[in-house]
Amino acid sequence: MITRKQAERIAAEVVGAPSDDPALGWELEEFDAGWLVREAWLNDPGVRGGAVWVVERASGRALQFPSSIPPRRILTEYEQVVGDAWVDERSTRARETDG
Repeated sequence: MITRKQAERIAAEVVGAPSDDPALGWELEEFDAGWLVREAWLNDPGVRGGAVWVVERASGRALQFPSSIPPRRILTEYEQVVGDAWVDERSTRARETDG
């Protein structure tokens, strides 16, 4: 099991910026399986789609979901949509350097 702080570090690694970065910031939304990582620019009303990540609570791996799967569906139907995601290898490196 990973902590929120570890999830934040993994998210920063996969997004490539800290959460408070003015151009590339992001936010975490906690749910049963872990944390949804949503880049801030996706909140712009003019934006359609955009990939999101999930940092899994049990494993700490980051899964990237295609834009065809809405974040609400990831949060409510995770077990049904997880097969459509792929592991972001940067999350593996981030976990290996955790200390």
